[in-house]
Amino acid sequence: MRPFIVVSAAALVLLTACSGADNGASAGSGGRAAVARAPSKEADAAGRAQNVRLAPTQAIVYTADLTMRSGDVTGAAGRAKSVVAAAGGYVGNENATENPGSRPSATITFKIPSARYQGVLDQLASSRIGTRVSLRQQADDVTQEVADVDSRVKSAKATLASFRKLLDKASDVDDIVQLEQEIASRESDLESLQARQKSLASQTSYATVTLRLEGTTPTRREHHRSTGFSGGVSSGWHAFTVFVKGLALVVGWLLPFAGLAAVIGLPAWWLWRRRRSSGSSAA
Repeated sequence: MRPFIVVSAAALVLLTACSGADNGASAGSGGRAAVARAPSKEADAAGRAQNVRLAPTQAIVYTADLTMRSGDVTGAAGRAKSVVAAAGGYVGNENATENPGSRPSATITFKIPSARYQGVLDQLASSRIGTRVSLRQQADDVTQEVADVDSRVKSAKATLASFRKLLDKASDVDDIVQLEQEIASRESDLESLQARQKSLASQTSYATVTLRLEGTTPTRREHHRSTGFSGGVSSGWHAFTVFVKGLALVVGWLLPFAGLAAVIGLPAWWLWRRRRSSGSSAA
């Protein structure tokens, strides 16, 4: 029984590797046979109509990086989310920063249905969100990779099913161990292919748009009041400094008038004293 199992497993591996080539060869031999038959014009036209193959649907991965500037980052982010949600998209990731003394900012990664990607991107880059700073777009055609992964998944499933049938028929312990190891290896390969297939399906179904929002003015610093003894000392010192600053402001405001009063008043006072002294002497 064991030689049969080994030979069958080897045959499965060879058939899996050569399945693509066999399909191509079959197509080629079919074409040569059609030429050899030399069909009539009607049959030839019908044959051409049947052999016409529609081009496969293109699988495109769309990505974009958009930077906008707005005086209200929070409001702009809310409007952008509304636009994406209305198109059937969702937020994949979000990060907002608002530190006192610096301009607020936000980075949002949107997932948008590929069919509505361009229209939504135009709305995100419009004046409704803010002022456009920069925009970078990229489109990658992964049609061939999608077709290749799909084909490999089908082939891996068929091969795995055949190995499981061989395992059901095996009776020798060594054969069972070898088949179980082979099945485990094939299952791991299939899971890897299916993960790649799922990733490609997600990337081609939803475009990725990274929106960066920049504020126009820094956030104001907030002064927090402390409590207790230290808070009282701090508040008292603050009140004292405010009083001194106010007093200095008043003195500075009155100083020009005091100078003018001194220039005019001192001579007048001197004359008044002199006249008074003169009157006293005459008496």
